[in-house]
Amino acid sequence: MFMNRQTLLLAITGVMFGLALSIVTAAPIAAAEGPLVSAVRSGDVQRVRTLLAGAADVQVTESDGMTPLHWAVQQDAVAMVDLLLAAGADASVSNHYGVTPLTLASINGSGDAVARLLDAGADPNTRLADGETVLMTAARTGQVDVIEALLDAGADPNSYEQARGQTALMWAAAENNVGAIIALIEGGADVNARTSDLNAEQSGGTFSREVGLTRESQSGPSFTALLFAVQLGQLDAVRALVVLGGDVNDTFPDGTSALVLAAMNGQYEVGSFLIDQGADVTAAKQGWNALHQVIRLRRTNVGHLPPPKGTGVLSSMDLINKLIDAGVDVNAPMVSDFRDGYRNRLNRVGATPFLLASKNVDTAVMRVLLDAGADPLVTNADLTTPLMVAAGVDMWNPGEDGGATAEDEPEALEAVKMLVALGNDVAAVNDRGETALHGAAYRGAPSIVDYLVEQGARLDARSSQGWTPWTIANGVFYSLFYKEQPATADRLAELMADRGLSTDGMADELRTCFDCGRNRGNARDAEGRRVAQPTPDQVPSQGDQQGAPPQE
Repeated sequence: MFMNRQTLLLAITGVMFGLALSIVTAAPIAAAEGPLVSAVRSGDVQRVRTLLAGAADVQVTESDGMTPLHWAVQQDAVAMVDLLLAAGADASVSNHYGVTPLTLASINGSGDAVARLLDAGADPNTRLADGETVLMTAARTGQVDVIEALLDAGADPNSYEQARGQTALMWAAAENNVGAIIALIEGGADVNARTSDLNAEQSGGTFSREVGLTRESQSGPSFTALLFAVQLGQLDAVRALVVLGGDVNDTFPDGTSALVLAAMNGQYEVGSFLIDQGADVTAAKQGWNALHQVIRLRRTNVGHLPPPKGTGVLSSMDLINKLIDAGVDVNAPMVSDFRDGYRNRLNRVGATPFLLASKNVDTAVMRVLLDAGADPLVTNADLTTPLMVAAGVDMWNPGEDGGATAEDEPEALEAVKMLVALGNDVAAVNDRGETALHGAAYRGAPSIVDYLVEQGARLDARSSQGWTPWTIANGVFYSLFYKEQPATADRLAELMADRGLSTDGMADELRTCFDCGRNRGNARDAEGRRVAQPTPDQVPSQGDQQGAPPQE
């Protein structure tokens, strides 16, 4: 059980702790055992009495420093613990890895053994080489009587381990041990203690690591016990911490709120509870709010980082509706991009929740947002419209982006039709000269091509790369790989031929690397502003689109 808990905490924090304990509880040491150790390990109480009466060395150690008392405690053999302590065993002895009997008793959650060891003089602030205290160990295993005994004996409730500055309260929160949380806070634990603050105090430096799906690079993620519980969806722990003084609007240094963290990790029930307790649904200091985050998480990329599996009974749509009811701004623009590790081409600066839902062709969310007052015409900072992204503009890879598989084409067509009906202009161009029809070529969706052309989309419109929709479908190099959509190229060629347009000279013979001319600096340059609107001569009229000569 202990190793399972260690594995969980390693996954949560990336902290290496308890190596010594895993060594202790591993297979027996190959070296020959003395008679007293052998008797203790076999559970032979009478044999232990006999050996002690015969002046056996109660402090005898094995090659790794383990004593009979270690083994008696490890096996939770309280009667043997009493015998050994009465015979003079050192309650504070440590093996070669720094593990004491009190540490082992805390692992086992044995209140009787802990009480006896403390009475015999064991140090309640005993810690391993990495700084893990016996109180932290007890907090993780969750035995309240052990925690209370340690606190009563003088254990420091705010001690922290060295790797990340985590406290016993944080470990109790991560394990959802509500009784331990209450006991620790009543015993003086600081409910608002932060990991990076403590770590910086000790090391004089800063560190960075992942928070859920977000990579931070400032002064560290600075977890509190509440943020640990939120990240893991430990609803009972979240409730207890909020009641006992935790800040429902707690944030990381970059401004990521507890509510956004819950959404980021798919912890929708926790998010709902935070809203009920007054969490600010508009919080977006790091660049986006919880509504943006939930919509993003509904359809993440395929074949890369798996999306988080949240806890609880609520769905993402439940949380979306809760956010809307609580007053979230459904038209709030993102001011910086997600940092979630997924491959992405869309500049999400300026993106509203509706544009994100359109990118994922998530028609259910699109309708909910429209009912809540979302503006379906707002573009991102590059002037990319909801219609463009629904058609396929800024898709990284067909089949990889959320809503980009071949099976998604019917819903993509539904989204495109919805957006045109809502007033999105099929002739609109973004700052790279792309139209919705270029997007359909990226996606490889003949049905969307047909519909857009019926609505007046220009077949020979050229992007700033000089690409027409047919050029893209015929084959170009972008997003690291060469891609082509033969069926879509054939359909575009047919439609062009019907209108007297030729594909001559449109093939991208050099297989230009689309992304070689773009970098994340484009997104950074666009933050906080909108690029200039295209001039009238850059936007062809609807009436001039069909049968016009190719643009040069």
